[in-house]
Amino acid sequence: MSNYTMTVTLEADEVEAEQRVRAALKDQGFGILSEIDVRATLLEKLGEDVGVYKILGACNPPLAKRAIDADPDIGAMLPCNVVVRANPDGGTDIAAADPAAMLAMGAEGLDEVASEARAGIEAALAALVRDR
Repeated sequence: MSNYTMTVTLEADEVEAEQRVRAALKDQGFGILSEIDVRATLLEKLGEDVGVYKILGACNPPLAKRAIDADPDIGAMLPCNVVVRANPDGGTDIAAADPAAMLAMGAEGLDEVASEARAGIEAALAALVRDR
């Protein structure tokens, strides 16, 4: 577990683990807005196999609405991502972004990555403005 995620390991394969995650999220009012198969993407783009690694974008509509009402820019941090990944020792890890931590990241070791990501996002936004 990191200081920005909440993580559990399930003694289940990735298919069963994902089904359980979806059901548990649904029980709490969350739906899945997006899915990213990181393994397939990295295999296709880089020829690298990182093993089972899927990101589920979970959203609780009433909470999202309240957050957007409070700060329209919060959408840049939504949805709440939940990672389903193979555990090297067996089973499947489920790592969910801690919504409180997302608002105050500052996690050690992420400064350089965050800086590079920000530069890329700034460039993309600048291109959007230029290409109106």
